[in-house]
Amino acid sequence: MSPVVLLADLGHPYPLIRGGGLFLLGVGTGFLLSWIFNKHWLPFVIGGFVTGFVGSGLSALLPSLGTPSIAQIGGLVGAFVLEGGLIYLVLTKTKDADDYQTTILWILFVVGVHFVPMGLAHGPLISMLGVLTMANAYAGMRLKAPLPVFGVIDALLKFGFGAVMLFAYPALTFA
Repeated sequence: MSPVVLLADLGHPYPLIRGGGLFLLGVGTGFLLSWIFNKHWLPFVIGGFVTGFVGSGLSALLPSLGTPSIAQIGGLVGAFVLEGGLIYLVLTKTKDADDYQTTILWILFVVGVHFVPMGLAHGPLISMLGVLTMANAYAGMRLKAPLPVFGVIDALLKFGFGAVMLFAYPALTFA
């Protein structure tokens, strides 16, 4: 019997982990390409998000890891509401600023913030990703390095964590 079947039989503590991994792979790839081909960044960001979102939805076709709990669904929804509210706050606070780099880094920081409670749905790896992406964005606000350095690091973090979550989906817990 394969390990996938065994995990499905026992139930994974975070049955949404692979969908989260697929989403991060799509977004990480799109963001990385947007930094590499920065003159055409918007189609890559949109494409990465759409690919990740569709892939996450299609992850339901993979063998089941179990049924997510109400708390896990709530953590997922709450994390998106938090992210939307914080991005709105960042955009309203920086709308008159000429400093594009600070706005982008604050958005990357907010995305990291929303990954922390998302750990309720996807497990501790995504919470760890949140802490690392917040640290990266904070470093970008403090250090005098070009924005693409921190953007590429952010994209690679998302891609790497997404790959582990999709392909290895370790049964790590917060306990």
